[in-house]
Amino acid sequence: MPRTKKLRLTERERGRIDGLFEAGTSKRGIARALSRRPGTIYRALAPKPPPKARKKAKPPKRCGAPPALAGREARRLVRTAARGEHSAAQLKAELQLSVHLRTTQRTLARVDLLVFTKMLNTLPLNAEEMRAREAWAREKLLLKDAGFYWDSIIFSDEKKWNLDVPDGFQNYWRDLRRPPRRTKRRQARGSSVMVWAAFSARGKSELVVLPGKQNSDGYVLYLPTRQCKYSHLGPH
Repeated sequence: MPRTKKLRLTERERGRIDGLFEAGTSKRGIARALSRRPGTIYRALAPKPPPKARKKAKPPKRCGAPPALAGREARRLVRTAARGEHSAAQLKAELQLSVHLRTTQRTLARVDLLVFTKMLNTLPLNAEEMRAREAWAREKLLLKDAGFYWDSIIFSDEKKWNLDVPDGFQNYWRDLRRPPRRTKRRQARGSSVMVWAAFSARGKSELVVLPGKQNSDGYVLYLPTRQCKYSHLGPH
């Protein structure tokens, strides 16, 4: 017949063992009273060893290959990028980094204080100019015939993309601890492309590409021929 294994001591049994032992009962007498083996009683009454000092958990080992850009090179890259004067490709070339361009971009993207943003192309407005713009908008919204007023207006604008100088679409790595950079406006002397479009409450026009280089005379002469096509956008 197989030998059955008795269950572990319950909390109640442990309490009885402590009580009987303090009352002067021998360990073998306690074993007979509880129908337990003497070795079980000896182990229950044995002094508990002091708790071991908990070892500090080791940081998990990093899997995979070591980072291609780390340490001094990574810090030098971040310091140079924080100036906001170079793109990732320019940083890679200037610092003579042996890593891939995408690795350079990922390293910069992991820095909390750097963000790849568009450079502002407008002058900062002061408080007086902001109040004047807000007052103009409130005045137009509170007109009695506001519907007729806005229906009678065609909004149009042109945009010129410079191919050799900043045109308002320049991005850079900005250090959030520093004020944003702004582009310097100047007359372009290289090639450019100019487009024109309009919209109103009645619809919008197509995108018109103006041919060749444009000056004030050519712009005034050419654009009215295209505007006639979209006269239906105005008031009837």
